[in-house]
Amino acid sequence: MVTLATRTTTNQDAQAFLADLRHGMQAAIAARLRRAVDEGDLPAEATVDTMAAFYTTVHQGMSIQARDGATRADLEAIVTAAMSAWEPLAGLH
Repeated sequence: MVTLATRTTTNQDAQAFLADLRHGMQAAIAARLRRAVDEGDLPAEATVDTMAAFYTTVHQGMSIQARDGATRADLEAIVTAAMSAWEPLAGLH
């Protein structure tokens, strides 16, 4: 069985729909981070697009891990690891 996370010639409409949702999530995260820069919550040096891409990727990966049976402890460990990247990406080191 092929899932929608895998490219295939079938279900192209569903794949396009889901890709649009994923891109929208990344755009929303980037917009919120830009607002944080504008409001002074993050420094101007924050790598907003990289941060958005990274945390979107982490979120999507965690979703797949959860679907495949990862425990809460497993997912919390991933969050802890991902958050260790926050300060360097945000220019807060």
